[in-house]
Amino acid sequence: MKVFNRIKPVLFWITALVAGHLAQSLIFGLALNSIVENIWRDGYEPKAAAVITVYAIVIQIVFCIVYTVINTRSVTFRDEMKAEIKNKTPVFDVFKKHYLKNAVFEIPVYIVFLIPYTLFYAFSSVDLANSFSFEKFYIMELWAYITSGNAVLGILISVAVTFVILYAVRFIVLLIMRKSLIENSVTLQ
Repeated sequence: MKVFNRIKPVLFWITALVAGHLAQSLIFGLALNSIVENIWRDGYEPKAAAVITVYAIVIQIVFCIVYTVINTRSVTFRDEMKAEIKNKTPVFDVFKKHYLKNAVFEIPVYIVFLIPYTLFYAFSSVDLANSFSFEKFYIMELWAYITSGNAVLGILISVAVTFVILYAVRFIVLLIMRKSLIENSVTLQ
């Protein structure tokens, strides 16, 4: 059972990545694909890249919020937060205890997750007027590859931006949750 408890967060992260990429790919396909295709086909590649960049950053923020909120909904997590509040543990210490340890598996898993697209980008050219479903699956990261023009820089920028957003969202959610628990709990006031 202890082994499963250690693997469970890794499996959840993998599931979240796949589900998040499927969702963002579907949203892009329904809402922006034809617009980006037409802009790209008309020769305005920088403008198409800008649309993808804005979409990717917004969808990345949404993904990080959803992922973080789902993780904080458990009774166990709330009980741990209440205990930390009662012990007057500083927010940053709580953040380190609950989130920074996850970087040990989240960052490597994310890098492995991006390797197929990184290889694809390294050995092919981007044509948003005729993109494949595979490319749309990684549309959330494509902006970094297009902007840098390099597969290695693309993966590095993607990882850096994703984790800056994820950890900023986590810290903000932790602050909000802490405030809410204090305000709504008679025993913590």
